[in-house]
Amino acid sequence: MAETLFSLYALRGRAEEAVFGAWRRRVRGHLGPRFAVLGGIVPVRLPSFDLALLAGPGGDLEESAETFLAKPPQAVRAELDFYAGHHGRVPAALAGLVDTLAARREVLSTLKAYHHAAVGAHWPRIRGHLDAERAQRGAVLLDRGVDGLLSSLHPSIRWSPPTLHIDAGEQFDDDFVLDGRGLLLVASFFHRMPGVMYELGDRANCILIYPAVLDVEHAAGIWAGGPSARALADLLGRTRASVLTAIADGVSSTGALARRVGTSSAAISQHTGVLRQPGLITTRRHRGGALHHPTRTGLTLLDRTYFVKAPGSDSPLQNHP
Repeated sequence: MAETLFSLYALRGRAEEAVFGAWRRRVRGHLGPRFAVLGGIVPVRLPSFDLALLAGPGGDLEESAETFLAKPPQAVRAELDFYAGHHGRVPAALAGLVDTLAARREVLSTLKAYHHAAVGAHWPRIRGHLDAERAQRGAVLLDRGVDGLLSSLHPSIRWSPPTLHIDAGEQFDDDFVLDGRGLLLVASFFHRMPGVMYELGDRANCILIYPAVLDVEHAAGIWAGGPSARALADLLGRTRASVLTAIADGVSSTGALARRVGTSSAAISQHTGVLRQPGLITTRRHRGGALHHPTRTGLTLLDRTYFVKAPGSDSPLQNHP
């Protein structure tokens, strides 16, 4: 749900044209008057109507839609009041969302149609890209701790313990004093500037949205399709290809890989040993077990993102073979 809504921001203008240009031209050619309501949800000027927050972290679009349909009127009204306070009014297509399920279903139907036209065909590869991003950030956390992780997310995010400063435009610059409080980090493919989501009146549970590392070559692979699962299976064998893909998705322990792939831990150990020999993965011992991580070679084979920290820098740099 969130990435579908974020894609509406990326659809506008010409920012990062080399990355999103071809996608923009194709999607715009499929949009008609029906989709005008989406411009009300995500207007040119922030803030948007926070449908993603109301829908919650669903596993897929359908689950998020059901959560939004069940949201109590007062929660929807609070979001619309916040929207009206910044924009002066609420679009007519959104006004009925408070009390009328039919209005909510109509908006969701339009959003699903847009998702199908703009995001759905690319979603498995986008999700894979975000999974690889999460795995790499996890490696940064293990190697450099919380300070190193928060300092590496984006140039517009400044970490000066215990304060996290988010530079998200004049109106939405903000400082968050963490002081031991938890913070959920969510990488985004389409949202290219950092932002913070939280329930109105409750800044204690914040979600920090930050842009995933993305460049022209990897975006082109996502739009074009990248290597097929069958091609990888032909090269590596079906089970071994599944193991490498799962490791790139952030599944690192032998037991978790066995559950993901549907085989035994002993078989996983054999497959990871084969993948390790040509340098597609690395393995580290951890608390009596083993954690597997993809290498640059392995991620390149999968057409995934790989980044490393430049010497003396807190910023991750894209690396290519």
